[in-house]
Amino acid sequence: MQISNRKFAITGASRGLGAALAIEMARAGAQLVLLARTSEALQDVAATILEETGQQVSVMACDLANSEKATEAGERLATQHSDLDGLIHNGAMWLPGSMDEASDTDMEACIASAAVGSLILTRHLLPNLKARDHADIHTVVSTSALPNRPLEGASVAFTAAKSAQAGFVHGLAEELKDTRIRVTSVFPADFADISPTNAAWHTASPDDTLSNREVVSAILFILNQPPKVAIRSLVIE
Repeated sequence: MQISNRKFAITGASRGLGAALAIEMARAGAQLVLLARTSEALQDVAATILEETGQQVSVMACDLANSEKATEAGERLATQHSDLDGLIHNGAMWLPGSMDEASDTDMEACIASAAVGSLILTRHLLPNLKARDHADIHTVVSTSALPNRPLEGASVAFTAAKSAQAGFVHGLAEELKDTRIRVTSVFPADFADISPTNAAWHTASPDDTLSNREVVSAILFILNQPPKVAIRSLVIE
């Protein structure tokens, strides 16, 4: 496994896809730094990883919707974990509903958590990542960011946030194309959450149901490619 013995930071790792990805990456031998809005929210995931793998993962508070908190987390990551081999942008605020149902504050937080927070963390970690033999910046976007997609329950703000992330992936890949940093992404459709500690994780899902297990599998497929192979975007439906 290409990710074995490599060190990754994962945002939004306290629950759902982020937690499942962290557990599966730890099982595959990756070293991890887990981020969420509060470090307390990460304790269950950290305890599961410790019990299953013996790895004491690092946890860090990072509110991606707050630019000052994102800057603080970026500085801490760059200083305390200068040996990071990759950054996985999974943290983002889900916001459903119509425009007249959302508050100004929620819309701002939704876009900031997905777009601004990702930019800030990346900027602070770029010098360290450029110094590695090879490194990864991976972003979990959404099919909501694809052109002419139905909203399917997502708000306009969420669609705008994920479209900004798609632009971030494209622009960063172009800027870093002559470096040893791979910039990759997945665009999953709506999916159900299953924990890797649940027996259902090992049971085949109905053909018409997408779960985070398939999304995790796709992310690991991308990260485990040889360093010279970059899958810039993979749409999962």
